[in-house]
Amino acid sequence: MYENVPQRFLPEQLPDLSFGHPDVDYVHNTEVLNATHELLERGIEEGGWGDRPVVRRHDHGDVVTYDELHDMVNRFAAALRELGVEPGDRVLWRFDEVIEAFVTAHAVWKVGGINVPSALAERGREMTFFVEDTEPRFLVATARDFEPAAQALDATDHVEEVIVDGADEVDGDHHEFHDLLETHEPFEGHADTAPLDVATIYYTGGTTGRPKGCVHSHATEVIGADTEGGDGRNYTTEDVFFTPAPLGHTWGCGEKMTLPLRFGASTVLADRPDPAGFLEIIEEHGVTIFAGAPTMLRMMMNHADVPGSDLSSLRLCIMAGEVLDPETADRWTEQSGIEPFNGFGMTPLRIFVATSYRDSEPLADPPAIGRPHAGYEVKIVDIEDPTVEMGRDEPGRLAVRGPTGICYWNNAHPDMPERMDDDLHDGWSLVDDAFTMDEDGNLFFVSRLDNMIVSGGRQIAGPEVEEVLSEHAAVSEVAVVGAPDDERGEVVKAFVVPADGHDPGDDLVDDLQTYAKGEMAVYKYPRRIEFIDEMPKDDVGKIQRKELRDREQESTDAAV
Repeated sequence: MYENVPQRFLPEQLPDLSFGHPDVDYVHNTEVLNATHELLERGIEEGGWGDRPVVRRHDHGDVVTYDELHDMVNRFAAALRELGVEPGDRVLWRFDEVIEAFVTAHAVWKVGGINVPSALAERGREMTFFVEDTEPRFLVATARDFEPAAQALDATDHVEEVIVDGADEVDGDHHEFHDLLETHEPFEGHADTAPLDVATIYYTGGTTGRPKGCVHSHATEVIGADTEGGDGRNYTTEDVFFTPAPLGHTWGCGEKMTLPLRFGASTVLADRPDPAGFLEIIEEHGVTIFAGAPTMLRMMMNHADVPGSDLSSLRLCIMAGEVLDPETADRWTEQSGIEPFNGFGMTPLRIFVATSYRDSEPLADPPAIGRPHAGYEVKIVDIEDPTVEMGRDEPGRLAVRGPTGICYWNNAHPDMPERMDDDLHDGWSLVDDAFTMDEDGNLFFVSRLDNMIVSGGRQIAGPEVEEVLSEHAAVSEVAVVGAPDDERGEVVKAFVVPADGHDPGDDLVDDLQTYAKGEMAVYKYPRRIEFIDEMPKDDVGKIQRKELRDREQESTDAAV
């Protein structure tokens, strides 16, 4: 397991992986499994997908076919081999929504290297940490996004070769990306990688401190597509995928570079569209599969004309990144005519729980996140003692076991392997979220573990307060955190973006507090409310509650 990297980069504890389900048991039956061969080449060879579109570029209006992508991948793979990329070498890349990201990722897998994607949000400090942690010998980037990478190059000496799309636009003697494509004959083979050889190191967003490098194998890249593509979704070559999640993000890579290719479908790339742009892309390209965070649905409904758009091509609207609340689901269904569905995952595991589309029913109140994908098993354990399994409908920490599992890259991160010990127990991966599970095996989200607010000895789930406040007409967006309090330890604080036409002020605070007291146990109401113009969010539209919690702590510290 993970034998293509030095053991010093791996923690002592490793997850128990299981491949017994018929959808994923092929991992047991092969000694060689290469992600590029499985996701790109097999469909061309056996499915005849060569002349089908694989990438639709919204901002440029052109289309790239499977054959064209394959040719570029083969040429870049030949260039990487000539530059000295060997199996197990890390290749750090930094791209926006461009075809060069597809070419690089699949060429690296093809020659047995390990992809280390950047989601572009990272600045020089984060890029330097990525280089120090993974020790890549190679770096690939575009000129317009090169400056943070340049800072990392100045601060470290691990990188030996640099490839830039637009090399003449940046300082340094670097290889030009497209010159390498033009000057190399295609490399037709692929490295004989084992199923559990490391293929990618995806970094978390760093919301709990330093970003954690999450190890994914070649099998993980393929299984992520197979499990998401099962359970009644019926993906075909006619499907067109679109997600605003960036390519350097686990979810963005999955919904753009692996999942569509597994089924001969195509994906749309667009450069930072606004909410109206989301609707334009769906209309213009006939998008059938839209994947995003619920925040993106709210943005479209609040800032664009959803009922006036032609969304007839959409057949699936898949939500993840944060919990899909009933109000957002109902509003979107009414305005768009397509019911959104829940999904749940995390960077180390990919999406492993989702609403079934085979026997879908209207969302309950509260809505179930869903059940595990094929090949996964879950249980709810005590938050403090994972050896204790909770009963049905009792909240606890979600534990999961299956064909993917938590494994952190162990090098420069100061909290490894201690964090690995916290997140793995007896082979089970422990998720940083509290759930309940009913008698039928449906999972219901309670809170992130760090969103449980303990006020006056009572435990309050921040998302529950958010759900109530979000139903008030004066609330556009809301995030609830625990604010330090001398008397109660913590009190519930709500950050609110007011809806248009509602003025922030004491009267609205009183109105929201009165409303909350009428909708939930009085001790849960927000004792503090702060109005803000905009929520802090990450690249996929997820609200950064840690930033809000940190702001509260800093204010408290400054007052002491």
